[in-house]
Amino acid sequence: MRARLAGLILTAGSVLCFGQPKQPPAGLGPVQSLIDSGRLAEARRALAALDEPEHPAVRFTAAVLAYREGYFGSALQMLERDPSLAQNLDARILRAATLDALGRDAEAERELESLVSVPGAAERPLLHFGYGQLLLQRDANEEALARFDRAIRLARGHADARMWRAIALMRLGRIKEAVEAAESAEALSPDSEPVHSLLVKLYRLSGDGDRAARQLRWLREHAKGAQ
Repeated sequence: MRARLAGLILTAGSVLCFGQPKQPPAGLGPVQSLIDSGRLAEARRALAALDEPEHPAVRFTAAVLAYREGYFGSALQMLERDPSLAQNLDARILRAATLDALGRDAEAERELESLVSVPGAAERPLLHFGYGQLLLQRDANEEALARFDRAIRLARGHADARMWRAIALMRLGRIKEAVEAAESAEALSPDSEPVHSLLVKLYRLSGDGDRAARQLRWLREHAKGAQ
């Protein structure tokens, strides 16, 4: 399971002005909200309807959306071909996320490490989340957990960090805490298939077959509805 690191990027409409006096289009914030809630088809339609498609914040949001849709190569191309995004902190963090999603772990790690000393980077939840992912790949579960905790403190409303915190706890054998973390992710993102799948595993590990069965039913019904 690859992480959805881009879920922790701050709202593009409010952050990514790129030093320009002109503000991003007014409809950009709602597009990002649709992306954060997983309503990607609606986000795609809303993004296409925006004025100023060449505004850097709009192009950045398009890259975020491509990432969330699973088009990692397209997202990376968008980021790398736009000079206005090359030195933007959020865009660079998203680039590291796309490299990670494409399995280019060494490049992702170098990109994240290069960002550590950049002013303001320590307050970006995605930076800590990305390090958490790399630490999990190394089986450094305690260190990864600390990174996820930091990401959550900085972005309490994002489900992805809570889900991956649950995974770190599960690896550490702290099943009760893992269940609580996964349930908090479910409360924030009730339509997330990865969260429900994780809860199936955790409920089974905790011996709660009834709740595991309910999660399985949800997954089956959700799959039917998507057909």
